[in-house]
Amino acid sequence: MTTTNPFGTVPEGAPGKPTPFTLHIPDEELSHFHQLLSLSKIAPPTYENLKGGKHDLGVHRDWIVSAKDAWLNSFNWREHEALINSFPNFKIPIADEQCGTLDIHFIGLFSAREDAVPVIFMHGWPGSFGEFLPMLGLLVVKYTPETLPYHVIVPSLPGYVLSGGPPTDRDFSSNDAARYMNSLMVQLGFGMRGYVAQGGDVGYFLTRIMSATFEECRATHVNFLLLSGPDAITSTEGLTEDDILLLEGEKTWRTTGFGYALVQGTKPATIGLALSSSPLAILPWVAEKFIDESDEPLPLDVVLRMASLYWFTESFPRGIYPYRSLMRVSDLTFAPGKPLGYSHFRREVCFLPKAWEFKYPGLKWRRDHDKGGHFAALEQPELFLADVEEFVLNVVGPL
Repeated sequence: MTTTNPFGTVPEGAPGKPTPFTLHIPDEELSHFHQLLSLSKIAPPTYENLKGGKHDLGVHRDWIVSAKDAWLNSFNWREHEALINSFPNFKIPIADEQCGTLDIHFIGLFSAREDAVPVIFMHGWPGSFGEFLPMLGLLVVKYTPETLPYHVIVPSLPGYVLSGGPPTDRDFSSNDAARYMNSLMVQLGFGMRGYVAQGGDVGYFLTRIMSATFEECRATHVNFLLLSGPDAITSTEGLTEDDILLLEGEKTWRTTGFGYALVQGTKPATIGLALSSSPLAILPWVAEKFIDESDEPLPLDVVLRMASLYWFTESFPRGIYPYRSLMRVSDLTFAPGKPLGYSHFRREVCFLPKAWEFKYPGLKWRRDHDKGGHFAALEQPELFLADVEEFVLNVVGPL
């Protein structure tokens, strides 16, 4: 249960037995990937894919032409693989009475301190554990295992990239995924004292479920807060001009930027089969979100790494099950007696005005940033980490 990395020592007494894991895509798979990508045709020019300005009708054809060339000729997968492997990676079997046993992947930075607070960071779609690599890099520079105030757990959600599942003989929902994530923390030895759950996008929905369902989840921090279902508000009383501006942006996103979610939620089989046919098929579907919902353009290498992880692990069709849950909004929300922290980054697609905070009695901490977008941990890792640290150390305190 110990890696050669100094942060890779699992606390003694953990009931689960995680196994160190090294990511390595075989050379023959890389060769096959390059052959498929090289032979993949790019769609002919159309008004929509040549439209100038914003990518408001989807990804530009010129972007795909450039990205394909970079993916073939300059992108070095082995460098990204080495970056991932520079952190302690593990896999652990997590048993579940309803859905069976799944192998769950996670990166773990374990502290040697007895008072370290366990924090699980949960990604969304089309992200992965890779969203948190910049944050992990900051942590290993800032701390040693002897000074790290947290046990940092960054999993691949069930069905996503390096984790197994979901089962093929039954439906699988966000509630099921949340159960596996809670079990992961319990198996790592954090059941008695509890843990903090952090999430954005799909991870945000899991934090809601975990806060409402599991005693072990003692507090939550989110960088995404979508008022829907039982939380929805229509009144504009008490809103500022800036609040209204941000809410108008969210309204626009719901009408022009939500189509992918409707497809993934209602026809997951179709889109899963179509996008698994070629790397060039999955690239624009994944890249569109990173282009549209980031404040500043992300490096192309980062977008290609995300798409590569989905391609090499064949996980796109396995990882869109949460969108069926979005079509059936859950009544589960944050437990009012547990501390909730909220970070809003300016270009995030959804927003909670201060006038509406009464919907969340447990909200004890918030910070609004004038930059950053949907992929906060990837775009603004310093700000993101500072927020989580302040919330955990000053609001949550020792567990």
